[in-house]
Amino acid sequence: MPALPQDPAQWLVAAMIANAVLVLPMALLVRRDFVRLGRVSWPMAIWTGATMHGHALASFVLAFVDRGGLYTPGPLSLTGGTGVFLLGAFVIYLGRRAYGDQARVYGLKEDVLIEHGIYRRSRNPQYLGYGLMFLGAALAGGSGLALVFTLVFAGLVHLYIRYVEEPHLTRIFGGAYTEYCQRVGRYFRV
Repeated sequence: MPALPQDPAQWLVAAMIANAVLVLPMALLVRRDFVRLGRVSWPMAIWTGATMHGHALASFVLAFVDRGGLYTPGPLSLTGGTGVFLLGAFVIYLGRRAYGDQARVYGLKEDVLIEHGIYRRSRNPQYLGYGLMFLGAALAGGSGLALVFTLVFAGLVHLYIRYVEEPHLTRIFGGAYTEYCQRVGRYFRV
């Protein structure tokens, strides 16, 4: 029997890989919910929330545990990374504020196409904000592992948006969503 990892970073990497692998069945089940219910079911809302927040927590801890893995953090990287992190947190706040209802955040309510607030500049501010927070933590800590998992997160989220969320929103809101997509960038448009 292989020995269990002793290094906390190895545990975090294993957990993040498992989380990334579990995103595929989660995405398929969310897609099924969208087709059957027109929204996300409670169990899937819990799973998607746990996946997102679990990845966030693991990313922040990994950036600390692996600090200096890519470069030695200094005042510039700490300041810049903290700034990127805080910008991401602010973008998430603006997105949730524009939603006006926590049920919309987790896909439990699909009754209105949100086009005000930060949604005039980004169709996906929640994902953009989390990505910025992960990147900020990686930069502040000089963590190569946290940077890799930021890129993994960005890739998985892009695929999820492209193949699960956007087809659903097109089905629900039709031409209004298509027109919105032409005006507003998937992640950001000035």
